[in-house]
Amino acid sequence: MTQTIESKGQRLVPTKQFFLDRFWVWIAGGLFWSAGALLLALFTPFWGNMQAIWQTPKAVAALQAEVTAMRSDLTAATGDNRVIRQTPGLSYVTEPVHVGEEVVLNLVMVRTQLGAKCIFLGGQSLFTEAGGVITPGSSTKPSRQVGEETTRLRIKLTPPDTLRPGRIELYMALDYECDGRRVFDRTDTVTYMLLAKVK
Repeated sequence: MTQTIESKGQRLVPTKQFFLDRFWVWIAGGLFWSAGALLLALFTPFWGNMQAIWQTPKAVAALQAEVTAMRSDLTAATGDNRVIRQTPGLSYVTEPVHVGEEVVLNLVMVRTQLGAKCIFLGGQSLFTEAGGVITPGSSTKPSRQVGEETTRLRIKLTPPDTLRPGRIELYMALDYECDGRRVFDRTDTVTYMLLAKVK
């Protein structure tokens, strides 16, 4: 339905038919848009791509956490997160050891790159009996600094007099100063058999 304007001063008022036509145009447009969106989602990778984009921040965060954990595991495995690194299987206690005797701890170690500027302040020996009780023994003072080349150390320790004969685990808790801050490390655990006191 068309309307003609008789004069320039006449005001044009939309009819009900105009609004009805507009309504059907909007409905048809909405239906076509919905059908197109449905076809796009069903027959193209659009929906999968949208999901991937939506989940990307979570995936990246999970990947970063995994890389950080792997890096920590790697540095722990290689000893690069420590001040000193020991050659596996070369540290031991000189045996036999009887109750009341000093313990001679033989260590083979090297300073790591992380610990290159660290200064050894002292260490504390810790003995563990078969029951799991940890008891401190004698402490050690810094007689020498371990270098970046493999170093053999022979340390005499006085064990606690409460140790009973049997399997004993021993390690040293180490105290360092690295660039003005205290850093703690430890030696690997070695085991030995404590024998009954010789009469």
